[in-house]
Amino acid sequence: MISGADIVEAFKLCGVRRGDVLMLHSDAIVLAQLPPMTVEQRFDVLFDALDEVLGPNGTLVLPTFTYSFTKGEPFDPATTPSTVGLLTEAFRTRPGVRRSRDPIFSMAARGRLADRFAEAATDNCFGPGSAFALLAEHDAWLAALGCSFRPTFVHYVEQLAGVDYRYFKTFSGVLHDAGAETPASVRYFVRDVTRKTVVELSRLKADLINAGRFATAAVGRVGLNTVRCGAFEAAARTLLAQHPCGLIEEGLAEGSLAGGGLTQGRGP
Repeated sequence: MISGADIVEAFKLCGVRRGDVLMLHSDAIVLAQLPPMTVEQRFDVLFDALDEVLGPNGTLVLPTFTYSFTKGEPFDPATTPSTVGLLTEAFRTRPGVRRSRDPIFSMAARGRLADRFAEAATDNCFGPGSAFALLAEHDAWLAALGCSFRPTFVHYVEQLAGVDYRYFKTFSGVLHDAGAETPASVRYFVRDVTRKTVVELSRLKADLINAGRFATAAVGRVGLNTVRCGAFEAAARTLLAQHPCGLIEEGLAEGSLAGGGLTQGRGP
């Protein structure tokens, strides 16, 4: 069994501090390690622990992606459920949480910068002024708790680098907000499905480990992996300059991956 104190210790061991911005990708399975309690109580333990880590001046961000416009569905930031896990939907509906209005890649945030995330630009999923650009601006932590390390922030870097295996596509639909219906369009840097474009970060992860910029800790039986946006972006841009497909499955054929194992508690 684990406790909230174990979660706090793991994040602190990885270097996350009070006042930081943290983008969390997590599988709710990690909470199955808590003592018997209700599902809501399990969520409380996790979010209370993260509040303790980040403090009153920190900001916690979770993905609440819906892909609504790609399916021809309207999007309402107040009511459209997150489609990327129970944990994200539970966070979206908690007091004090604000949600961005991107109809594809919305994010929910609580803390000092919550309003800024809620007001992020919605016309370009990974472009200037987007929630992803805000993560980069504040050198946020990217954390994977109990799930594979494939932060969506990678697409922000791919767009900056102008990779040739993705291209811009515009989606249009209806945005519901504060009782009003507004036509909206958003540019999404989509992947070329005729190629092996599924994200594959083994090489990038090895580079970050070798540079001492990737930290990990155990939370019971699951792992916590963390890296700052700045280190992630710099390493990814360097890798793409050497191997243009180094962030996708297609790039696995471009030589062997660098070695290296995870190092307990190594911060940036």
